Amino acid sequence: MNKHFKLMLPDEGKDIYAPRKSQTWGYRYGPTIMVEDGICHAWFASPGDCYEADWFTYRKSVDGGNTWTDEKVVMAPVPDSMDWFSVCDPAVIKYGEWYYIGYTSTIFANGGGICNNGFIGRSKSPTGPFERWNGNGWGETRITENGALHWLGKPAPVIYFDEDWHNWGAGEFSFVIKDTTIYIYYTWTSKDRDGKPIGETRVATADITDENWPGHIVQQGVAVDRPRTNNDSYDVVYCEDNQKFIALCTDRRFTEDSILAVYESDDGLRFTRVNEIKANTGWMCHNCGISGDAQHHIRKGDTMLLAYAYGNKWGFWGTRLHQYDFDLMDENFYSETHLQNVHRSPEPMEDPTEFSPSMLYLRKPHFRRLAVGETLEIPMMTGNVTYSMRPVEGEVTFYDYDPAILSIENGKATGLSEGYTYVRATYAGLFCEFLVYVDNARPHINPDWKPHPEKEVTSFVPLISNYTVSLAKHEMKQLRGLATYADGTWFELCGDDGVTYENHTPALFDVRPDGNILPVGLTGEGHVTLVCGAYSFDVTVSVVD
Repeated sequence: MNKHFKLMLPDEGKDIYAPRKSQTWGYRYGPTIMVEDGICHAWFASPGDCYEADWFTYRKSVDGGNTWTDEKVVMAPVPDSMDWFSVCDPAVIKYGEWYYIGYTSTIFANGGGICNNGFIGRSKSPTGPFERWNGNGWGETRITENGALHWLGKPAPVIYFDEDWHNWGAGEFSFVIKDTTIYIYYTWTSKDRDGKPIGETRVATADITDENWPGHIVQQGVAVDRPRTNNDSYDVVYCEDNQKFIALCTDRRFTEDSILAVYESDDGLRFTRVNEIKANTGWMCHNCGISGDAQHHIRKGDTMLLAYAYGNKWGFWGTRLHQYDFDLMDENFYSETHLQNVHRSPEPMEDPTEFSPSMLYLRKPHFRRLAVGETLEIPMMTGNVTYSMRPVEGEVTFYDYDPAILSIENGKATGLSEGYTYVRATYAGLFCEFLVYVDNARPHINPDWKPHPEKEVTSFVPLISNYTVSLAKHEMKQLRGLATYADGTWFELCGDDGVTYENHTPALFDVRPDGNILPVGLTGEGHVTLVCGAYSFDVTVSVVD
């Protein structure tokens, strides 16, 4: 159908979140909204516990978004893993019995949350727990004397940022399912080898009927070129009324002149801007989400909601919710740029009168190490909507841990044999899973998540083994590997951190000391050996037009 999408906001909407009066900061941004069987599910990025940057909260509405349940934390990072720093920028889709959740994370906390990757989890419940895609399958299963145990598992990136680690990276997923294809949209924010900023929303696809589809993603190119600092992540739905893919984002984000922008696509692969919505839109807005059904489709007559974070004080943001409508039009562009948005600051909400826990977690660093025969307390914590943290007052249930590795009695863990096990915990309807290592050779340390060239390296492995560099796009890839140290800590390293490179194909590209690849102008396939300490591995580098 050759009709174009026109999104309309009938009013100024309402806040469904604002920081409490006692808080100097707080947020629930990047919402993903699903309307399923009359229930509106919504997931938000919220603060973590300061050790971890972001967690996901969940709320639902049974009256079309007019009222919402109290929130609770439904997803947090897997301790001592590639997503340890945060789960950020939620995107949720449902197929069959599984809710799939995409998110952004990094291990480069020392750089302020750069070099991000994209990850995916799944659950049969909208409130989790969400097992992670681990690179080969979902979660982790172990056969024990008590039977098979299935844990969330350590995640592997499904979208790996393979360029210079100083850049923001990849993430901020959005999903649409059409027929049997899942469309995966994500941002890619970097610089090319000439130093020119790259701000793209890319698209990939997979066969959603394949249970292991995160392992079979096919890249489809750039969906939209984004002005790097003004135009943020896209949330995409499929409009059945005009058979087009519709993408919503905020533009001029974090400014007094901010707007919502709408793009559309016939094939879901390349998008064109068609709307700019300014009337009734809150100023200083950013990171929006638009509702769809379980497969992120919309149609006239549905419950249609959109939301975004806004506010003129950094980190002190309200979450504005709008009911929206749309028309189909013949014109290919519609603009409200000349109109005025709504200059409004979030109105702080009243503090709760009672402490009602909405999260459960192990006191940082969220995992533990102990020796065989050693006994340690398991200090569990709770927090409420203001992120006021308290030790648990009451009995926590610990379960689904390997009884050959660990025993737990009266809130204390005793190491039985060397190895590791996950432990699940519940309290007051809240859930937590954490790791315990039992190892006589390792001291009790807290990881500081940075390179340690003075430490002994005990393994060095690739996160990816194949790189593709485009001459036309002036791309610059960076070769890195994951090193583990003798004390059990680990980090992703490049040439700045003690890695050296043996370039076996200098006729195709140079490899700089920092691991960045610079093609010399020819196409073809080459090979590089990465060396760190006594360990090495080879990667393939393909230079294409």
